[in-house]
Amino acid sequence: MATHRRALVIGGGAAVGLVLAGSVYRAWDRGVWWSGEGIAYAPWQDWQGQAADGFKRPLRAAILASNPHDTQPWLFGVEDGAITVFADRSRHLGSFDPFRREMHLGLGAAVENLVLAARAFGWGAEVVPADGTLALSPDDTPMAAVRITLAPMPAARNALFAAIPNRHTHRGPYRADQAVGGERLKRLAALVASDAVRVVFVEDASARSELAALIVAATERIIGDPQMSTDSARWYRTGRRDIAAHRDGVTIDTAGLSPLMTATAKFMPDLDAQSADRYWLAATKDTELATAPVLGVILVRDRLDMRSAIAAGRAWQMLHLAATAEGLAAQPLNQPVECTDRSAMIGKNDSFGPAIVKLVAAPGWEPTFVFRLGVAERPAGPSPRRALSEVLRS
Repeated sequence: MATHRRALVIGGGAAVGLVLAGSVYRAWDRGVWWSGEGIAYAPWQDWQGQAADGFKRPLRAAILASNPHDTQPWLFGVEDGAITVFADRSRHLGSFDPFRREMHLGLGAAVENLVLAARAFGWGAEVVPADGTLALSPDDTPMAAVRITLAPMPAARNALFAAIPNRHTHRGPYRADQAVGGERLKRLAALVASDAVRVVFVEDASARSELAALIVAATERIIGDPQMSTDSARWYRTGRRDIAAHRDGVTIDTAGLSPLMTATAKFMPDLDAQSADRYWLAATKDTELATAPVLGVILVRDRLDMRSAIAAGRAWQMLHLAATAEGLAAQPLNQPVECTDRSAMIGKNDSFGPAIVKLVAAPGWEPTFVFRLGVAERPAGPSPRRALSEVLRS
């Protein structure tokens, strides 16, 4: 009997050891203790490069720009005195972005970072976007979207340049008790306003509630559309090795969860697409919109005009950098405009665009980007980024 009991104890101890070892391995494999570190995050550390990089140097800042679902849809061609920014149309969101409109917003954001970095390193930048209208279902061939000519000038650094490595999309709760302030919003609006782009901030509680309802309705429509749900899910990255292999996409670390919830979510099995969609809807309603003191809309005259999309992307990047420099957090909530594009794709009447235009009193303009702004309860982490060498085009 004693021998049998000893065997049970030894066997039980071995089983516990195997379970613990398995748990430790899973925690390591899923990156439970690993957040914002490793090769996928290295570009955030060496973003200024060095003089020996030559004309490639400002591209280290460009690849840190805001972009849809962290698809990083850019390629760069570098020649003596000029940089061409290409739309890498293979890195698209399908039915989520059928006209590649959001892709071109991301290109515009990269251009803004590039221009700020070029000036900081001693080059003036002349930006010439390509003309054209964004159309359905282009092929995946890279397309030149912007040509930037560089010329020597005295180096000039500002607060927006300094904010580049600190700007991250913040999906967590904002402090609803801390108002952003009317004067601050006026400064931010004036910073990006032009003949081509306009930004409207929605502070009034009633108007904010109306816009929030549109965002929730658009989110419900998206998760009820199997194709949109599938196209979005392709860009979710889970686990340490998955992130290191792709160096792009949406990760648990950027979901806005508390440290404990982030660790728990990493350790647990991945959610299926329907469960992930339900979580996204709940987070949109109960966290992102419920705690946002300010919502914003970027408008253009024609959302499918290529130049306008690039200009709007530059405006968003500038706005986000300025907000970061002032201690504010920001997050895209662009579901209504994504539904507008999806409706155009399938030949359905759109209700979201007209409703937003009426809400913000902007006749003659079209919404192309919706977002929230506020003071975050905790810092946001960086998203994965591909190395510069991966996005250079011969």
